[in-house]
Amino acid sequence: MISLKQLVFEIVGVAAGAVLALLLIFTLRRLVLIVAAALPRDDEPDCAAVPYVAVIVAVRDEEASLPGLLEALGGLCYPSEKLQFILVDDNSADHTAEVLESWAAAHSRARVIRLPERAGKAAALNRGLEAVTGAELVAVYDADLRPHPGSLLHLVSQFSDRRIAAVGGYRQPSNAAANSISAYAALESFVHQLVTQAGKEKLRLNPTTLGGNCVYRTGPLREIGGFPAGAFSEDVEVSLALVQGGWGTRFCRAAVADATVPQSLPRYWNQRARWTRGVYHAGRKASGLESWLVAAGYLDRVVFVAAVALAAAGVLHPAWLGAYLVAPAAACGTALLKSHAGLGTCLRICCWAVPMFLLDVVATMSASTSALLRRPLDWYTGGVSARGGSGHAPGEGMRRAHPRTKA
Repeated sequence: MISLKQLVFEIVGVAAGAVLALLLIFTLRRLVLIVAAALPRDDEPDCAAVPYVAVIVAVRDEEASLPGLLEALGGLCYPSEKLQFILVDDNSADHTAEVLESWAAAHSRARVIRLPERAGKAAALNRGLEAVTGAELVAVYDADLRPHPGSLLHLVSQFSDRRIAAVGGYRQPSNAAANSISAYAALESFVHQLVTQAGKEKLRLNPTTLGGNCVYRTGPLREIGGFPAGAFSEDVEVSLALVQGGWGTRFCRAAVADATVPQSLPRYWNQRARWTRGVYHAGRKASGLESWLVAAGYLDRVVFVAAVALAAAGVLHPAWLGAYLVAPAAACGTALLKSHAGLGTCLRICCWAVPMFLLDVVATMSASTSALLRRPLDWYTGGVSARGGSGHAPGEGMRRAHPRTKA
């Protein structure tokens, strides 16, 4: 009869094997994507026909950020007769609606929809989608984005391939050098977009869209039911649902929009909490190994913590931890090279990468625990709430920040 001690040893051994296997999977995936991302970029496809595009902006309490976005939208190099703007105010408490109304009054192809109650980003986007008429494509932008003039044309050009239903552009961090938090958030953004997304694009592995600075084919988007109401990662869920339906997705590095990343601890924590919960929930739309790895989200941090614990207990050799960290380090180096960030920004990022990674792990563990316990999440603070809720985080301290990042 097996003793309790032997049983414990066997369980720990199985756990160590599982952790090691996951470490190897994450490492191999990173290495493959690093190599793929280093390949030369494809030539931009020609877009002989310029399709009609509906631009949807869904915002809440963004009166400070909106003028910059609206100015950038007005400066897009795209035929004005082929554009319509649908601006959705998600029951803002500030002067967001007035800013939208003022801009729409000066643009004949723009209309404002004011929601009587707070609905959340996904529901607000769906309300805008319902109002789209005659547009083959739907573009989505967030208030903190500043799309470059030619970005929409670059995104639209990808739809010359009729199998493509969604294309995401490059959200270029604009405040990376602000402080330690923004430096690390920018590093995550560079890695996710310039390595993970770029590598998946090269391998045709259907990279997900990133919340804004993205375009969808209207028909397929409506076929899957639009954006999942109440979702914390509506972009990931929509991308996976489109792939599940047989469509393809793309990442277009040339379609650039400047974006802010978190530069305060509450904002970073809030973002990580929502994204961690969101990608786990998106697993229900996963189909295939890569989709499951996307839905795993930040699970690699959890596995790394488990590996550290096993190494401390003498069950796993510490050399495995060192070997595992080689791939993330290589991904960070590759991303910084491809980002063309200034030397000062790169030095700040390198100085803060290790201590901020520890904060990253703590935030991920907290969010993963809450997800496991199915605690309701409050959109407004990113913390556990008795009432839950969904919506946009108001104010500078809690305003949404993209792109979604996963180092």
